[in-house]
Amino acid sequence: MPNRNHKHNAPPEARKFGYVVTILVNLALFYIANNLLGWELPWLKTTFVQCLWAINLSFAVTIFTNFVFLFFDRRWFRSFMEGICNVFSFISGYIFWRVFPLELSPAIARWVNLGLILILVFTLISILASMARAVRYYRRDEGI
Repeated sequence: MPNRNHKHNAPPEARKFGYVVTILVNLALFYIANNLLGWELPWLKTTFVQCLWAINLSFAVTIFTNFVFLFFDRRWFRSFMEGICNVFSFISGYIFWRVFPLELSPAIARWVNLGLILILVFTLISILASMARAVRYYRRDEGI
């Protein structure tokens, strides 16, 4: 059974390393997303540019949040900010779903569309869970 008296499960150095890795991965994904149209992928429509602002915003929020975690790393704050990041992920996914900039056969497009809807539903659930966890940790950590 885990010791619930610890502030975090992983040592601070490991968490900070994870935040740096997350920042680097998101920077790489940011670069990829902004260069996809230049790669002339046959299944990606030029309407992808209509999604790019939301995708970039989601990456930017995640990068900024993980940068802040390097300096302020309380459980309740992490959970709250993970919920905020998921809000921006939801917005990004919703815009992508509405624009649907993919050139796919109708059968595959239906499955991808269903997958996107499921991802959006799970993202909403994750937002609620993160916020509930943030409140619980805040109450516990702050003695409320």
